[in-house]
Amino acid sequence: MNSRIRGYLLTVLLATAVVFLFFGKIIFDPNNNYYSADGDGFKAYYGAIYHAKYDTSLMRMNGMNYPYGEMVFFTGSQPAVVNVVKFISAHFIDISDNIVGIMNLLMIFSIVAAAGFLFLVFFELNVNWWYASVVSAGICMLSPQIARFGGHFSLSWMFWIPFMLFLVLRFHKKPGYKNAGLIALVTFFSGAMHMYFYGFNGFIIGLYLLAQLVNKERSFGLIKGFVYFFIQLILPFLIFQWLVGGYDSVVDRTSYPYGFFAYRGHPAGVLLPSGKPYGFVPEVITVFKHVPWESLSFIGVSALVGFLVGMVVFVRKIVVRKNAFKITDNFVLNTFFWTSFIALLFSFGIPFIFGLEWMVDYVGPFRQLRALARFSWLFYYVLNIVVFYALYRKLVENNKSNLWKVLTVLAVGFLLFDGYWNIYMNSRFIQNRNAEMEDVSNSLPQNEWVSKIKPADYQAILPIPYFHVGSENIWIESKNNMQEMTMIASLKTGLPTTAVQLSRTSISQTYKNYTLVTEPFESYALLTDLPASKPFLLLINGDYSPNEDEQRLIRFSEPVFKNDKVEVKSLSIEALQEMRGNYVSEIRQKISGKIWQEVQGVEVSDSSSAFIVRNFDDQKSDITYNGEGALHYSTGHWKNILNDTLKADAGKKYKVSFWMYDYSKDGYLRTTIELVQRNPETQEVTNYFYSDAHRHIKGFDGKWALIEISIEARNNSELISISVKNDVLKNGTRLIIDELLVRESGTDILYSLGEVSFFNTRQLRGELFCTDNIHQKIVREGK
Repeated sequence: MNSRIRGYLLTVLLATAVVFLFFGKIIFDPNNNYYSADGDGFKAYYGAIYHAKYDTSLMRMNGMNYPYGEMVFFTGSQPAVVNVVKFISAHFIDISDNIVGIMNLLMIFSIVAAAGFLFLVFFELNVNWWYASVVSAGICMLSPQIARFGGHFSLSWMFWIPFMLFLVLRFHKKPGYKNAGLIALVTFFSGAMHMYFYGFNGFIIGLYLLAQLVNKERSFGLIKGFVYFFIQLILPFLIFQWLVGGYDSVVDRTSYPYGFFAYRGHPAGVLLPSGKPYGFVPEVITVFKHVPWESLSFIGVSALVGFLVGMVVFVRKIVVRKNAFKITDNFVLNTFFWTSFIALLFSFGIPFIFGLEWMVDYVGPFRQLRALARFSWLFYYVLNIVVFYALYRKLVENNKSNLWKVLTVLAVGFLLFDGYWNIYMNSRFIQNRNAEMEDVSNSLPQNEWVSKIKPADYQAILPIPYFHVGSENIWIESKNNMQEMTMIASLKTGLPTTAVQLSRTSISQTYKNYTLVTEPFESYALLTDLPASKPFLLLINGDYSPNEDEQRLIRFSEPVFKNDKVEVKSLSIEALQEMRGNYVSEIRQKISGKIWQEVQGVEVSDSSSAFIVRNFDDQKSDITYNGEGALHYSTGHWKNILNDTLKADAGKKYKVSFWMYDYSKDGYLRTTIELVQRNPETQEVTNYFYSDAHRHIKGFDGKWALIEISIEARNNSELISISVKNDVLKNGTRLIIDELLVRESGTDILYSLGEVSFFNTRQLRGELFCTDNIHQKIVREGK
């Protein structure tokens, strides 16, 4: 048995021992352990289970975003794994009930595969087999990807980066179309698992080929280099895009995903530890208070020392005019190091953070990446390979020196010590049970309703409270664990849900679904897209207090089941249509049933209430919600839209509302709102509100969205200032706001302009209220 086989077997044995030591409980009961019982992790389980059991297409997951569904690549449900399960279940034996266990085991044993490829990398570098085996296992134990087991499952597959490093090493030794094709396959399948791996591969392959072309001893020329670049990087991307395009007609996914700058890497998160047993570090170095979790990617004590020593050597070489960029005696390893260092700088947001944010619009697919910090992972793997390779070379060169033997033992010892704490701390949080999922008989109170209904009688689940995360244009987070409750209900019944916890969801589909739980200013466009006339199953969380729009849905639905944990009702399509007509009647009755008093040119239901109206008619505009004017402003800087005194009594509650134009365009409602209340005498800030417009949508009317915010007066006659800013869109993009109103809660305001009336800033236009295609204008009697 040669040393390669011995070393590989030892590596697999060591890594397997690590896996059983830290994940043994999961391995022996993989189907009933959940790495995450909520959040993104459970969403990944949900998508995989639903796709395996209920979807008929391999390329679409229809569990969420009903009636449209979603491409499997935007669900985080590991389609490469789930589709294999679907194929086996359809043609051989049904294993779909074991999809959780299959996913869990594959993620865990990806550690073993990663260690195996790291060993092959070291072996290609002529490192001793037993040394390479121990170091490879240690690098995997300390890997920052271990932390992704708690939720980001597609990113937890650890072998993709070491695999690509190994393939490029082999390609360097024997360049050719066979090895290039193998690299292309890995690029495609890893990128299909998650686009970050395509980004990592882009750095590794692209910069290696560039370095090869400028190398005096290159093994292929410029033309062949471009051919290899096309085969290894461009072709897999084109195939992926063709595959997605063939099964996906959505053309309005966001071009401005959140998080590109928000989750940047940080030198402290990479070079310094922050968790056990180094808990004292963040207490001393307080910068960790500002370092997000995504930025934590500690390289290890051994790699840190090696990096610092390397910096000293690098500076000395520059001083004595030696080749400072030659980190080791291996050309490919040197290329890997500088590639990973560039990726590290990229993870910090360089060069964009130096006043070059505009460049983000021109980085192509990289614009879709949510967290730049993850590019530091490439630096983690490569730096550890470089440090332990260089240490081994020094040990060989000084084989009679006890000093280098001691240093080697210490370095490997610290690697294993750091790795132990990393994998131990993370493994503690991924062994979760889920009683609701294990409740097959549906005897728990929250599941009891399942046996009381016939799922075939309904077309989809509409949850209350509603949640929708994924389009980037609205962000309605789950309340009271409603996301998990809805997903479990969907898996138990096979019914899809209109709610969303996905990635890059269609913007137009998002707003169509969201209109169901907002004030019905206009007819529901979603209803024309429904494939069936069956009712919705209204799933209401028993611990949640519905708002007025949700109460409207509940009021127009029929009871099915209720206990302390959950209420289930049936909401028919006819009831939805009737509900909107009823809303119009309620508005009419409200207008005619009140005594109106004119104050400051408008009519109010309570003349003693304080209010502020800004119709912006003094700013002429070709686009208005009403009247002759609207407020225009450009992106990239703050625009004050109100600076006035609210003649209010302290303690009273108020609503601030205004209309925003072209809400359905990507990024428009990701406008930031800053509201400041001040004491009129001391100028002291008594309330500071800072949020995004899309979190406060009240309803939609044509191309306009109504934004509504609730506040409380802290002083008598206090100062109120409101400003808006959009940093998402390109600088110079025009945004429009109209009809701003501040009014006391419970007080209605009515003012008529021509043939148009306003009620709480809701425009009661002819085209708004349409019954049997007969347009009716709501104008108060006598006006």
